[in-house]
Amino acid sequence: MENSVCGSFFQPQHPGQPSSSDYTIHEDMLCAGDLITGKAICRGDSGGPLVCPLNGTWFLMGLSSWSLDCRSPIGPSVFTRLTYFTNWISQKKRESLPLDPALAPPQEMPPALDSMTSQGTVYKPGLCAALLAAHTFLLRLILLGSL
Repeated sequence: MENSVCGSFFQPQHPGQPSSSDYTIHEDMLCAGDLITGKAICRGDSGGPLVCPLNGTWFLMGLSSWSLDCRSPIGPSVFTRLTYFTNWISQKKRESLPLDPALAPPQEMPPALDSMTSQGTVYKPGLCAALLAAHTFLLRLILLGSL
């Protein structure tokens, strides 16, 4: 999504009176989101990757930066545009000493988790199960009220 289009989603609350709560889109930012399905990042998702497939290969395009609350309607999410920082990343890589994998500390379980064993995956109800549970709860309330 073009930054100018994205910026229209984040209009100032009081035009002509700049505020610290106003959001602006800059050239080091990238906007993305699926406005049809409502998929977007939420507050607290900062640092997560934005990856895009191209010819069967996934590329890291951005890191989640900020968005509005996760309420309807969902607006675009704002990411750090990694290509904007390509030169800086390359410079930092050149300045860094090469890493020797042999110097990495051994992989160990944290002491507090030594005795813990996995209980398998935890069931997380999907949207249908959550709606069904709410529907069942309301039905029970109605039935109890009619007794």
